[in-house]
Amino acid sequence: MKVRILSFAKINFFEADYNYIIKLLIKKRGYLVMPAASSLVNVDKDKEYKIALEKSTAALLDSGFFCIILLIKKFKFFEKFSGYKFIDQFLKDNSMKYKKILSLDPSTKSSKINNKFLKSKKFKFIKNYACPKYSVTRVKDINLLKIINKYKPDIIISNIGGGIQEKLAFYISQNIKNQIIICSGAAISFFTGEQARITPIVDLLYLGWLKRFFFEPSKFYKRIHNSFYLFNKVNRNNVKVLYR
Repeated sequence: MKVRILSFAKINFFEADYNYIIKLLIKKRGYLVMPAASSLVNVDKDKEYKIALEKSTAALLDSGFFCIILLIKKFKFFEKFSGYKFIDQFLKDNSMKYKKILSLDPSTKSSKINNKFLKSKKFKFIKNYACPKYSVTRVKDINLLKIINKYKPDIIISNIGGGIQEKLAFYISQNIKNQIIICSGAAISFFTGEQARITPIVDLLYLGWLKRFFFEPSKFYKRIHNSFYLFNKVNRNNVKVLYR
């Protein structure tokens, strides 16, 4: 299939289907990122975050708001491919059911919930790791590297917050080669109920942000507010369309 790639701030966003992306990850043995609009606004001021996004194997257009800004400011239409949609298809992918999965979770509670959920979806080999609170400026976790080297997962799924998980994926890739990592953040929690439950219709209509806002208004108000700064970021960065 012919794939379009949006190059923004030296980050390559792929407009492709699930099968293409998962095959690319397996072939390249790298990591996938899905930056939200509220995180993308930091690409010019957070050097470590920008490097982590640039070095990713592929990025997905998780943010419908980013897609709308691209259309308004650059007259370029790209279809959103959310973390919700990717994880939904990953959960239905029978070829993944017997893979060794390492789930990186934001808390012990989340680890228990995610483990039970993945087992209910017929995943056979799951190990969970409750991540510590990482430094924003330097993400480092020697204990996690030891676990990866011992467990040797086929795929690592990162369920921790955006802006940190990408740095963690880059850190892992620098210390352990050929490791496949999916940085899907809160996506799994849309299915487990830890966050607002999103449906395919809500995702299709670009309304996931609204559902999350009503679920936790105090938390997501700031994120929504910060997302509007992305207008300036798009203005200040070149946007190129490539083909593969």
